[in-house]
Amino acid sequence: MIQKRENKMFVQLSSTIDESRFEEMSRNAKIEEFLKPDGTAFVEVNSLKQAVKLCREFISRFNLGSSNWMGGLIVDDNFNFIARVSFNGRVWNNTEENWKIAKEIAI
Repeated sequence: MIQKRENKMFVQLSSTIDESRFEEMSRNAKIEEFLKPDGTAFVEVNSLKQAVKLCREFISRFNLGSSNWMGGLIVDDNFNFIARVSFNGRVWNNTEENWKIAKEIAI
């Protein structure tokens, strides 16, 4: 008997250093900004709810602002789009490029 294989789901945890405000920042604020992660990782999750939880923990742990947050993309094991988690933890049915026609996904 052939069993249906469930696709895996991954959430993107990603941030960048926001240099746009450096002229306004104190030296300590600049150092804090440089201590934030600058890169991307994909982490396997079991549900959209778990993806939101991981995104919120990542944002909180590294004290990210919305200008730092680059993650939230939820994809399957073939990198096909599933959903997107925004900075505020809401889940959307399309990519950031198409935000004007996005519909929120209730979880």
